[in-house]
Amino acid sequence: MALSNIFKFTQGLGQGGHQIGRKVGDAIEILVLGLISNNQNLLPYLVVEDGVEGATSAKHKVEFSFYNLNESGNPIRSNSEQLFGIIECKKVGVEQTIKQNFKTFNNANPIFHISPGYSFVMSPTCRTFKWHVHIEPLLNQENNLKININKIIGEEHEEQIHEIRVSNGNQILFATDLLNNLHFKLNEQSLSEIETQINKCIILQIKSVEDNNIKKINVNEALAGPQTPEKAKQASFVSLDVRKKVLGSFDKIDNDDFISVLVIGEADHWEEKSRSMIRLCNDYNLYIPDEVIVSLFMKFSEKFGNNYQSLLTKTNYLNNVEVKAAVDELLMENEYKILKDLDTNLYVKFGYSNLDGKNKLKVIPFED
Repeated sequence: MALSNIFKFTQGLGQGGHQIGRKVGDAIEILVLGLISNNQNLLPYLVVEDGVEGATSAKHKVEFSFYNLNESGNPIRSNSEQLFGIIECKKVGVEQTIKQNFKTFNNANPIFHISPGYSFVMSPTCRTFKWHVHIEPLLNQENNLKININKIIGEEHEEQIHEIRVSNGNQILFATDLLNNLHFKLNEQSLSEIETQINKCIILQIKSVEDNNIKKINVNEALAGPQTPEKAKQASFVSLDVRKKVLGSFDKIDNDDFISVLVIGEADHWEEKSRSMIRLCNDYNLYIPDEVIVSLFMKFSEKFGNNYQSLLTKTNYLNNVEVKAAVDELLMENEYKILKDLDTNLYVKFGYSNLDGKNKLKVIPFED
């Protein structure tokens, strides 16, 4: 399972996982809202951030819901049976957690510069060789850290030795890509410099340096979204519960009077069992490619400066002319092709039709 290209971009921002994860989620939502808002046939029926009631009488917070209109032309949001479509957005990013064998090492060696050093192994997907990494303190030297990387192939090995100076707060990245290459990045470098997709990442953090001696380090590993089953369960239950309320059945049936759509981000992190769950329960499962979300972050950064992430909200899209213009500009640059079907990988778009007096939310493939 690969680590998303979004992680390659956001890891260099130096923000906490939950903090940047929320903003990636906001980016997904604002892009979907942009698509809906640019469909004038669909827009009148939209309610944003609605509490939709299911057959269990539970209310579910849904990002986008579509209701029939009353005589005044307003969505009948007080009655879930007036729904003809819902769109939920879910994302599961990389989880950075302390590497398991580092916990044991750190308990035995709480002061790093008087330790024998810390070692770990990174195995590529081919399994024909391994990298052995040894991180060793150098006492009372300007270059206060030695990193020895050995590529072990049978009885042979290729060795790299790096002696470097580090400071409080520095980090060193070790990543393997899908072509089985090892990438070694120092503090001023970024994962985004790696052109190929990565599948493993170890992050060495320098926590404390005094008098050229490294007193404390931390070692994290990046895991590709172990929370996907929980997100899949949430989205699946909402779909089932609301479908039962509207159509009288939990099962997907050949009836497009109501459809449930799930849009996910960082799709590479979704395990097959999670994909199977949402396939069973949602009418459509779509995803936004990583590069589109990264492009949105970069565009907002260029246009709005250091505080750009605070503007990445649905409320700002609806009420801030400059934010709306930035999102719409990105959509136009991509010819509105920012959604792909999870199973076919074909671009799709939202549509609207009225057949026999019934409003319908559609998911339509782009024509070639």
